[in-house]
This record gives sequence, C-alpha cells and structure tokens, in this order.
Amino acid sequence: MNHYYRYYLHHVIIGLIIAIMMMMAMVVYLLHQMQNRPLPVFFALQANDNQRLQLHSYTVPNLLPSTILHWASKAATVASTYDFNNYNNQLAATRPYFTPAGWDNYLQSVADLINTIKANKLIVNSVVTGTPVISNQGPLPDIDYAWQVQIPFLVSYQPASAPPYQRSYLVVLTIVKVPTTTNPQGIGIDQFVMD
Repeated sequence: MNHYYRYYLHHVIIGLIIAIMMMMAMVVYLLHQMQNRPLPVFFALQANDNQRLQLHSYTVPNLLPSTILHWASKAATVASTYDFNNYNNQLAATRPYFTPAGWDNYLQSVADLINTIKANKLIVNSVVTGTPVISNQGPLPDIDYAWQVQIPFLVSYQPASAPPYQRSYLVVLTIVKVPTTTNPQGIGIDQFVMD
C-alpha cells in the first residue's frame, strides 16, 4: 500500500500544481473582464413599429434659455441678499445654487462683505433692475456645457443708524451643467462676479 502512494505521489503533486495554475489564470481572466467590460448599449423602441433606436448623449443643453435666465436671476438674488441677524441661514440657502469650486470662490469673495454686514449691522437687499441676458454659451474644454449670464442689479444697503444707500451692479454668472445629484435642476454657478 505504501508503494502505491509513493508511486502516484508525484502525479498528484503535478496535478495540484496544474490545478492551482489554472485557478490563478481564471482569477486573472475574471479580474481583467471585470475591469475592461464594455458599457451596456441602451436602445429605445419606436412606438409604431418597435424598431430599435440607439440613444446618444447630447452636447447641446436640454434647458430653455428662459429657464436658465429665471434660475440665474433667482440664484443671484438669493446670493446677494443678507442681513446681520440671519446671514448664516442665508448663506446656507445659497449653497445649493453653486458647484463645489464655485461655492469656495463665492465664500472667499463675500467674506469681507459678511464682516462688514456684521460690524455695521447692515441689511442688504438686491433686486433685478433689467432683463438678464445670456451673453455666451457652449461647451468648454473640461465642462460639458456652460452659460454666461449678465444680470443688472440694484443693491440697497440699510445700516442700523444711518440712511440707506444704493448701488448698481452688473452680476456675471458662469453657469455649468452638473449632475442632478448635485443640483436637481442639473446646473450650478461656477463663477459669481459682481461688477
């Protein structure tokens, strides 16, 4: 019996080595397939004859210019209206209108204004005084699609113990497409400039 095991032991070891090598090859093959699998192709069906149509992504916007202008006016008004009591809540309400990079730039640009509002107990109200205009639009190198919107604004500053004063501005917004998980409208302010 001992002779039987000794005689076939090298066959068993060779078989185990071959099996281990085959399992390693299968693991490498499966990992390669998982990393390089093709994206699924989606098709739509025509209603009348069930003919398949391949779906393509659009490089043009799916939002009407009037929608962009209305949204931009609302966002700019929210982003430039503050008072010394509620500025934290007002800043929080402004956040959803911006992209992450746009929000960081906006916070840097309004930091001095917020300090002035707190120090002088100001109430800042903004109103659109003219027709907003899309001055430029189209795809950009790292951005799917962008709009540049110009909005004329009148900003009123109401100090606690002095007469109010007003100043006219031209707000220039750069609005870009963002995932709807970031903003339900699918757009966000990437740059906010008040001239």
